[in-house]
Amino acid sequence: MKKILAIAFIFTICLSVFSQNNNTEKRGTIKVRKNGKLILVKYDHVNYRLIGIDKYGNIIDSAVVEFQMAVTIQGVFYSEKTIGSTLSYQMQQWLKKCDASTPIYFKNIKAKDIYGTIIDVPKFEYVLGNPKYDH
Repeated sequence: MKKILAIAFIFTICLSVFSQNNNTEKRGTIKVRKNGKLILVKYDHVNYRLIGIDKYGNIIDSAVVEFQMAVTIQGVFYSEKTIGSTLSYQMQQWLKKCDASTPIYFKNIKAKDIYGTIIDVPKFEYVLGNPKYDH
């Protein structure tokens, strides 16, 4: 009986020692990000660029390949065709001059979908500024 108690005591000590092991390996759930078909292109007025959005709401920075835009700022009409997704530096400077609500028109937008093929995106307009506070 003493041998069984001694073996059980040693077994319990061994289990408690190994259960105190500080294992720093990360264990957790696997996060799967769903990627979907490009459904929408929006204007990012903070970074002066066009971004694509897929059907799951993920932002696709490099989706837009080229576009044309037009805007009238303080009575002067500006237009440019851009390769890439970001407005030119000169256009960014002109847009910073806007002090009232100004519509920006984007058209002839070409973007890459999830498979890398070039697709045409419908034209849209973005109103820069807040029309509520125009006087």
